[in-house]
Amino acid sequence: MSTVVPPSPFAAGDGEQSSQPTAVVSQVPASAQPTAYAPTFDPTAYGGAPPASGQPGYGQPSYDQPWGAYPTPPGQPPTGAYPGAGYGPPPPAPRKRGWIGWLVGGVALVLVAGIVGTVLLLSGGSTLIGVSANSAAIPDADPAGVTDTIALDGSGQVQNVHVEASIAHPFTCDLTVTLISPQGTPVTLADPQDCSRANPGLQLNLDSTTPGSPLAPLVGQQAGGEWRLQVVDGVGIDQGQLTGWGLTVQTD
Repeated sequence: MSTVVPPSPFAAGDGEQSSQPTAVVSQVPASAQPTAYAPTFDPTAYGGAPPASGQPGYGQPSYDQPWGAYPTPPGQPPTGAYPGAGYGPPPPAPRKRGWIGWLVGGVALVLVAGIVGTVLLLSGGSTLIGVSANSAAIPDADPAGVTDTIALDGSGQVQNVHVEASIAHPFTCDLTVTLISPQGTPVTLADPQDCSRANPGLQLNLDSTTPGSPLAPLVGQQAGGEWRLQVVDGVGIDQGQLTGWGLTVQTD
């Protein structure tokens, strides 16, 4: 069997197809296997100087780069969860506040301060608040009932008084509720005449500014001191309790 060198497509020096005949270079036994020829590729040979075209040199490919590890294009950096999200022109620079902005802000601040000062000047005085969360049983058929006290630390005359109370009782027609001022003036807050066991309990929410309010006689008295709430159960059948009460007093 003969080993034949294939004709070269180009002749050395002129770049044209060769017209030379094929030459036999050696003889090998017929039983021998043909030898496979393949070009040798050295990937490291391309990591040196750039090619003549001016492009950067080629190195070995890398397939372990993280997702999205690519050069950031100009503009705003990506903000999304996938490549290419969030690109666009950079946001405009924040505007600086000029003297007009500072002037407007100052005028608004002065107006707010003036309004607050006017409200305080017109309202005057002070506000005294007292709350009692004491839960006290109401004795049956006892004219003394149960009394709870709230002490207000302040001065001035009462301009307005507001009272709230919560009483648990199955039949509220048995009850009489009285508020006693620090000067000892009693005013009746509740004396129900129409009630039902289907609607147990008594909730009070009274203000002296309401026309016909039972609290009106307390206006003008001294606000500071001990305010007492008395609850009397005049019938010895059902039992109840005072669950809490409070009052707010505005003074001059």
